[in-house]
Parts: sequence; C-alpha cells; structure tokens
Amino acid sequence: MEIQKCAAIVLSSRASGEADRTVRAYTREFGKRSFVFKGLRKSRKRSVAAAEPGTVLDLVYYFHDGRDSHIVSEFSIGKQHREQSGKLSKLLYLFLVLETVDRTTGQNDPNRTVYELLAAALDALADTERPAHLAAFFILHLLRIDGILPDFSSCRGCGRADFSAFALDLADLSPHCADCARGRGMRRHLPRAAMEFIRTSLCTRFSNMELAAWDEVTVLDVLFSLCLFIEGYFHVILKSKEMIFSGIANGKNA
Repeated sequence: MEIQKCAAIVLSSRASGEADRTVRAYTREFGKRSFVFKGLRKSRKRSVAAAEPGTVLDLVYYFHDGRDSHIVSEFSIGKQHREQSGKLSKLLYLFLVLETVDRTTGQNDPNRTVYELLAAALDALADTERPAHLAAFFILHLLRIDGILPDFSSCRGCGRADFSAFALDLADLSPHCADCARGRGMRRHLPRAAMEFIRTSLCTRFSNMELAAWDEVTVLDVLFSLCLFIEGYFHVILKSKEMIFSGIANGKNA
C-alpha cells in the first residue's frame, strides 16, 4: 500500500454500504480508477458534492496494487459541474460526455490528452447554450484521440469530395455519398451541413465555431450516429443516449 495523489474528474457514482460512496473517475495521472469515500453520505464535515458526476477533485488516497477500488484519505473540490444549469437537457448532455469517457476507456490506462479534453469540455458545456453541439464536438475529438476516426475528406466508396448528402458506415464511421450509400443499403442519410459540422469540428476550436450555422436537428443526427458507432464498436450501451433521444422523440410526439 502507498499514498498517491491525483487530479480526477468524477464519471459516475453509486452508494456503497450504509454511508460510503464509490465513484469511477478519470484521473490526469493514472487514467480511469475507482475510489471509495468512506462515510461520505453521513459526514457533516465533508461535502457529498465530491462524489457528484462532473466534479473535479484533487485526491489523496491509499493505493492498493491489485485492488479494484482505492480508499480516499483527503480531497478538495476544484470545480462542480453537475448543477451548472437548471435545464435537464444540459444535465443529460453532461452525463453523455462523462459516460462516453467511462465506457470507452480502460482501468489504469492514462492519457493526459483525454483528461484535458474532458476538463475543457465540462467548462465549455457550462457556458454554451448549444449542449448538443458540444457533445458531438467532444465525441469526435475523443474518437480522434483513440485513433479510430476515418478520413472525412471524401466518400469511402467512390472518392468524391463534394456530395450533397451522405451516410456514415456504423462499422467504422466512414462516409459514403448518397449514391454509394444506396448501393450498400445504408438508409440513414445526413445532409451536407452535417459533414460541414464534422469537418469544422475537427479543425476549429469549439469557442471559435459559428454554432448557429448548424441547426440542432442536424447536429443531433450526427450525435446519434456517433453514439450508435460507439455502442457497436465498444460493445456498450450508452444509457444517457437513450434518455436524450427518447426525450426528443417524446417531445415531438407530444
């Protein structure tokens, strides 16, 4: 056993025992790890906000090699993001960003670029009025860091660089123009604006993007395709995706 320190962003949290809280967090130094906050739920001196998803922490903990969870000794809260908005929709996009990192990263596999991307995304999400745009932007860059984004400059089938509509192959996200997509039986077509959003996201800082150029419906189509790809590629289910898009569907049917 040894004492370690790290900066961490809480990805998920659950009650454990009568008073404890167990969290999964993405740490700057060690990648994803699980931690136990002993007695946190009944403590009058320590804030339960430390275990809220999206909270940024400085941790001191007892590291046990070979164990799945490590006991927190001390902590300080850097930032809190869970209650950044009274809007349920923004909270759901926060959960999607956190869950995407949680479901696509392994334990004890550090990547400081992922940590920095996540920290920046949480700050941007707190400020933006277009959370769907931020979520799609974030996932594109997360997949880029993982090295699994295809070339979006041209159609994978015929090589055309300019096309008015396209489809994404959910096996590898490769783009196919409308003609090639129909030939492959791909039915979910996206408009030209969706490709413009993808290309712009990959070469421009989020704060510099003219977000009003892309309506929410277009961006949600991109986001939905990205989520479907993640679920298939990593063999996971994104619960927050289900909440976001079932809510949208219910809103349309109301």
